[in-house]
Amino acid sequence: MTPMNWNLKKSNVLLLIIFVYSNCFAQKNTISKLNFYATIGTVFNGSINSTTSNKIVKGTQTFSAYQDSIADKETWRLNFSPQIGIIYQLNKNINLQCGLAYLVLGHQRKLNDLKYLDATFPGIGSGLGNGLIIDNTNVERNINLNYRYHYLHVPVLLNYNLEFKGLSPNIKVSLSGGVGFNVLLKHDINAVLSKGFKIDEKSSFSLDSTGYTANVLTTNVMLGTLVDYNYSKNIKFVFQPMLGFFPFSVSNKDLEARPWFVNLNLGLIYTLDLLNK
Repeated sequence: MTPMNWNLKKSNVLLLIIFVYSNCFAQKNTISKLNFYATIGTVFNGSINSTTSNKIVKGTQTFSAYQDSIADKETWRLNFSPQIGIIYQLNKNINLQCGLAYLVLGHQRKLNDLKYLDATFPGIGSGLGNGLIIDNTNVERNINLNYRYHYLHVPVLLNYNLEFKGLSPNIKVSLSGGVGFNVLLKHDINAVLSKGFKIDEKSSFSLDSTGYTANVLTTNVMLGTLVDYNYSKNIKFVFQPMLGFFPFSVSNKDLEARPWFVNLNLGLIYTLDLLNK
């Protein structure tokens, strides 16, 4: 074998090795980085409640008239939502986020300046006073009725990286959007009485039914941002504000409810770098 042929063979072998190595490396780069995250969210939430039903409620008025009469007494609520999940890097600019959260949504209805024999809500009080104010005193009497839908919430989001000039390389900002799938765990009313006001020596009541027949399965849409700060090789701090809305009613047609929420998620991301494994 001549030296030239041997050199050509060595060159071919070297080219083959480089080709195989480059392909393997390219395949490795297609293996997305896997991230685990845990957050706690501060959730401002309310509900758009409406009805067109002419059915009689409370024996004297229709559902429509009843809803109109209490619309100005309905307001938002505040609670917290823990969440865990994974973020899977699809390519350089897009990742898929899927989580699992406990989410409580609903609205608050305020009953202020209650007087003797005013109606409250069935289940507040017992005996002849069930649902009525029977204590004729000068104490200020207010009740906050917290209508609550308890969900097992599964958010599925796509996060698209936004490039900002002059931004620190440790900070990444993404546009987030997607849907949430929700399984109803329970729905109830938490009635909280104002300070110094008690019924049956109680300052709060937990009622099993909201008066809205809640659907077991619901969906919502979400839009927000994902901001992460690269603290170390495997740990990032994350802030993810999200706006959510239920386009379809979560209850029956007699009293329709479409919850909305603003969820300010704060937590950590742990990156599992598959390229180093």
